[in-house]
Amino acid sequence: MNDSHAAKSSSRNSKLAVFLIPFLVLAAPGCQPAEEAPAEELLTTLDSALSELGGAATTDLSRGQRWRMISSLGAGLPPSNFDPADLPEPLSRGAGLLTAYCVQCHAIPTPRMHAAAEWPILLRRMVLRAATLRDHMGGPLTRELVGEIRMSGFASSYLPSAADSDTLVSYLQRNALPVAQPGDLRGDPESELYRERCSICHETPSPSAHAAAEWGPVLARMQTYAGPMGIAPLDEADRDRIAAFLSVP
Repeated sequence: MNDSHAAKSSSRNSKLAVFLIPFLVLAAPGCQPAEEAPAEELLTTLDSALSELGGAATTDLSRGQRWRMISSLGAGLPPSNFDPADLPEPLSRGAGLLTAYCVQCHAIPTPRMHAAAEWPILLRRMVLRAATLRDHMGGPLTRELVGEIRMSGFASSYLPSAADSDTLVSYLQRNALPVAQPGDLRGDPESELYRERCSICHETPSPSAHAAAEWGPVLARMQTYAGPMGIAPLDEADRDRIAAFLSVP
């Protein structure tokens, strides 16, 4: 599967979140314009989508849980512009399995998106999510949003065997995001701010995980993930402080 197809796959998979998150915002207390549909009507639309995504597993969720579940759709997806040729150990079985399995639902991830300790949990979560989508997704609402081609892809998706899962975990852990060690953080206010904010969603990355020139785009990408996950983005002053800390050799 080529890069163009992977990017299109990621875009199609994000349509559900793009469509539903505005309903979540409008349904929130105090956010309902006079001309818009009442919150209960919007909630009905959300519940219809949830029944197709999760089936009976979502029926006992509270309204707040349903809204949080919808708002998390699409959060943290890998960027669509990563070139599979840039994967570490590109000719290894692990890299091949990563490309074969992961692009069924989204763009290919780089192993450095997460720390070694996080990858076994994440892989297990992705396998369960893929199985859920294959078994439950496909009602008229999601079918219209995602399209027939995408729906057929979910229905025929391949899940990794136990042996393939072990190979994937081993590959991902060997090439995972380096985690900050005690000597990496100086203990000054800037490094403490970095540790506090950059460990909310994952382990604190080592400042050496990226070259100084690469940290700017990384911080910008992390900012785009914050909102959909309900995390307050960095203000300009804090972003500058973290960037200054990471620019020191």
